[in-house]
Amino acid sequence: MKTNSFNICPTCEHRETCILTDQKAQVWSCSEYEEISNVVVTIPQEPSVKKEDQPTMAMA
Repeated sequence: MKTNSFNICPTCEHRETCILTDQKAQVWSCSEYEEISNVVVTIPQEPSVKKEDQPTMAMA
């Protein structure tokens, strides 16, 4: 029997945690399917504090 070459699992957001099926090589439809987004999320960095703006540490 020839297997279906179309498979949605490799492009699914939930591929690593999916418990709906173990047969991930033969899935062509799934109600839980969400395509992996190619959006890169960047976290804004806090502004760096200049060394001269930092208080001086002193030993008591």
